Amino acid sequence: MLNFLATVFLALSAVSLGWGVVIAVNPYGPLNPFPPAPLAGSENIEQPAPVVLMPTPTSTRELTTPATETVTNTPMPALDATPTNTNTPPPSPTRGGHSESTPLALLTSTPTVTLTLTATASVTPRPSPTRSAFTYTASIAYQVHPVQVCDWMGVAGTVTDLQGRLRPGTFVHVWGLGNMDQIVAAGDSSNYGASGWEVRLARAQIVGAWMVQLIASPESRIPLSDVYTISMPGDCKKNLARVSFQQNH
Repeated sequence: MLNFLATVFLALSAVSLGWGVVIAVNPYGPLNPFPPAPLAGSENIEQPAPVVLMPTPTSTRELTTPATETVTNTPMPALDATPTNTNTPPPSPTRGGHSESTPLALLTSTPTVTLTLTATASVTPRPSPTRSAFTYTASIAYQVHPVQVCDWMGVAGTVTDLQGRLRPGTFVHVWGLGNMDQIVAAGDSSNYGASGWEVRLARAQIVGAWMVQLIASPESRIPLSDVYTISMPGDCKKNLARVSFQQNH
């Protein structure tokens, strides 16, 4: 088998060598699959195919110039600038057997509407302070007693009229915590003025509440003011509740 294959390859080598020799001798031969470009003047150069020039067709159609159309402008009749109202007003309803026509001016006139704006100033009344039902009202302030400190706690004050003058003659009713119920006259304590008064509530600082009211007399106990609440904070620097009754009307 090996000898046979060697013989085959030897024969193929001889054929290939012979093919190469033939191509080298005549490269333009039919055995060369890739012949080189032909040389100038060689007989093997193929002449290009002659170019035949076809005559350009000449159109025999005559061009006819289109006829010129003459347009004559006919002037339009002038329009009257003043419009003519051709609307005939309809007859108005018959009154008393006679027909009355409505004037054209009444139909074409535009009614003129005049708007009149009237500004009305609105003033919101401010409510006036409601007058107390009683003759006197009170103001309360807490302070330290001018003489007593932590071993004393109480309430004191004055009574004044409309002009702010001290007014004695009335009485102050104090009651509340610790079965306190005492009436003193305005003017008993001159340390606060001609209408001064004072009531001791305790000998120490106690947190509590008491009521105070100005009355006409101990017998009738007619109230001259509302009932006011005295809330003691139990502070040595606020051991005095200062109540000032002021006449309001």
